[in-house]
Amino acid sequence: MLLITLGAVLVLSPLTRGVCHRLGVPVSVGYITFGLAIGALVKSWDGSSPVFSGAFEALAQLGVVALLFRVGLRSHTSALVEKLPDASLIWPSNVVGSLAIGYLISRYGLQWSVETSLVIATAFSATSIAVSVSVWDEAGKMDSDGGQTLLDVAELDDLSAAVFLAVLLGTLPVLLNGEGGLWLRVGTSSLEILTKLALFIFACYLFAHFVEADFTRFNRRLSDTPASLTISILGAGLVIAAFADFLGFSIAIGALFAGLAFSRDPEAVRTDGHFSYFYDFLTPFFFIHIGMQTDLAVLFKAVDVGLVLFVSALATCIVSPVMLRRMLSGAQSG
Repeated sequence: MLLITLGAVLVLSPLTRGVCHRLGVPVSVGYITFGLAIGALVKSWDGSSPVFSGAFEALAQLGVVALLFRVGLRSHTSALVEKLPDASLIWPSNVVGSLAIGYLISRYGLQWSVETSLVIATAFSATSIAVSVSVWDEAGKMDSDGGQTLLDVAELDDLSAAVFLAVLLGTLPVLLNGEGGLWLRVGTSSLEILTKLALFIFACYLFAHFVEADFTRFNRRLSDTPASLTISILGAGLVIAAFADFLGFSIAIGALFAGLAFSRDPEAVRTDGHFSYFYDFLTPFFFIHIGMQTDLAVLFKAVDVGLVLFVSALATCIVSPVMLRRMLSGAQSG
């Protein structure tokens, strides 16, 4: 069952991409729809064994690493740093607006508990950088000024969401049990996750400036083919992504930082042409796995609540940037 499904995915993924391009639909949407179909078939065949689900989960993780690593590899750290001030202005409005709307809609619109509303608010604050970046990259916007700013904003959104989630998980037991020391727990959780974030960024800086060049030259001398060097660099990116996941951040963020670490080296960037084969092979599994995890029966049962949350999230994405532009225009005219 597993090999048959994998073979079908490999055969149909290029066809899905071609159909999406003809229809003008993002390829990620086609892959997710493909995953919905696979998930429904697997359930009807009762083929969702631990081995089956584990294989697709591992391929999905490799897919998101390939996606974000390539984005980081093709990006320019200096350009991202240059656009960081603009992104830092957009980021707070995105986060605060998303948190506020997510909480208010859940708490007072849907009449959910404080704890549930906080979970929804935290989920609203995340951008899902892997999905967003795939659409921007497909549209050819990643190398533009706007694309670099959007990448910075998405990165900041997901990092802050990881911080909020870590703090929330640390404080939920206090909220649920009605225990004291809430603010102490908030402070402790915040300090812990921010320390881990600083450690990760510092480790990436050290690798990029003191290890990466020697690592690439060493593997280049030992590699008998250009593809061998690509595999070595991708392996290092996977280790960095796994380190980010171990610290409590997403694999996607780790893979992006790994790509940025190698982007400073021209020899590493030249591997991008060979890396495209791994990218095309692995990336579809990330989106397909999203579709496979979606239970349509449960989705249809909660379609009313889902629509309320979807419209609220969409309104946040539209209203926050508009308000920010007006605020910046007013400040500049004043």
